[in-house]
Amino acid sequence: MMRDGVADIALPYDGRALSLIDQGEPIEINRNQAKLTWDYWIIPKGSPNAHNAQKFIEFTGRADRQAAFAQLFAQAPSNRNAYAMIPETVARKLATDPDYISSSFPLNGGWYAERGSDGSSNYQQLIQRWNGWIVR
Repeated sequence: MMRDGVADIALPYDGRALSLIDQGEPIEINRNQAKLTWDYWIIPKGSPNAHNAQKFIEFTGRADRQAAFAQLFAQAPSNRNAYAMIPETVARKLATDPDYISSSFPLNGGWYAERGSDGSSNYQQLIQRWNGWIVR
């Protein structure tokens, strides 16, 4: 949408936006008040390869592995020590660069489930507000 001029603003995943920027598209990321989200590795209870899964998770959590991955694909490391091994030109592209953290905030998943006095969740209220705005 941004590349084709269909939208003036978007909320894309960093990897996609940074790929377009690296291709020379006139797109800019504003990290002021950025909402930080994360993914999880999960090992189902009773998994036959749980030990290997634990070793894999430990491996991917290492600072050197996260630094190497960040240089291949622009996804911010969760291990802050990775930044010591990431070139400044790459680090400045990533959402968890130490210079951006002070103006960012972590996603509060519990907030979406909280219910107001009318019994509806914040998530339901957001959907209602969105639907009311979009049809105007």
